[in-house]
Amino acid sequence: MGEKPDELEAAWGLPLTAVHCTDCGEAHLVPKDNIPSRCPLCLRESLIPQSPPLRTEPPEQVLPYEVSKRKLTAVLAAWARGVPLRPDDLKPDILTHRAQCYFIPLWLVDGQLEGVWRADVGFEYQTLSFQDLYREGAGWNSQEVRERRVRWEPRIGRISRQYQNLTVPALMDHRSLMKQLGGYELQKRASYAPETVAGALIRIPTVEPKAAWPDAETAFARAAEEECRQAAGADYIRDFTLQAEYRNLNWTLLLLPAYITWYREGEHVWPVLINGQNGQVSGVRRASVRKAGTLSLILGVAALLLFVLGGVMALSGALVPPLLAAGGLVLILGLLVGIAAPVPVLSAWAFNSR
Repeated sequence: MGEKPDELEAAWGLPLTAVHCTDCGEAHLVPKDNIPSRCPLCLRESLIPQSPPLRTEPPEQVLPYEVSKRKLTAVLAAWARGVPLRPDDLKPDILTHRAQCYFIPLWLVDGQLEGVWRADVGFEYQTLSFQDLYREGAGWNSQEVRERRVRWEPRIGRISRQYQNLTVPALMDHRSLMKQLGGYELQKRASYAPETVAGALIRIPTVEPKAAWPDAETAFARAAEEECRQAAGADYIRDFTLQAEYRNLNWTLLLLPAYITWYREGEHVWPVLINGQNGQVSGVRRASVRKAGTLSLILGVAALLLFVLGGVMALSGALVPPLLAAGGLVLILGLLVGIAAPVPVLSAWAFNSR
């Protein structure tokens, strides 16, 4: 059963509407009075009102922004620095003006784990041996050699633990996004309030708790594995297996802060994603092929004109001798400009190929 707009607004405390991209398939909540023309994810102009069912519940927690719009300009300036023949769109003030607050959902799960575990635990130790070495002038000497080794022992035991705030993806592309954005300090999260997401674009979870359970079970197992290693007093653990039951599961939806912006180079639109907490920037930096081509063309035309002028002056040297030397200099200058003409195109190509 599809949701009604007033249900969504009542739940979130904000005038929001849901939109769906016909190209990438992702759905977002966006401000009713400021619906973007482009999909925030793929940046194609293919947004339509959302018709399939979606979650009306707001998140329980939000991670606040620590990078303000003022800081964002400096962050983007540092990121764009060093781009040769920078596109007109690739300017910090333009990127900041287009930047929109963008929230990414993440599940936090709590629960009681009880079960039996098996693993090999490893204890690091050192061995001492001696190696005979021959040095010219000093003869044979015995040298002490220390080697680190690991002793593996099997272990089995029972575990009963309560785990809290284990992170579980709420999006199919969560790992890809985190690779771009880096990590977040989740300890700084706060309770949801409508003003914390006002004016922002919000990704709608594509992985509900039931579908996310395999990832949640893996998160429980990893936490249990580390605790079992510590309980055994071991340095390493391997081949960990767990047979467990899970009780009192509680799922919390958390929103992670980011900015999304874009710039155009030629006919292509390039997205730029920024971590709203630590300012890490992810995006392709492109030199302007159009600018490079124009500059190379100008240099080529200048070289041609110099060649023509130098040739005319050299030929006129038969009548006016001083023009012969001057014509030779102009021809050399034309040759140098002609050699430099392809440099802008080659430079842009080399930068964009990296």
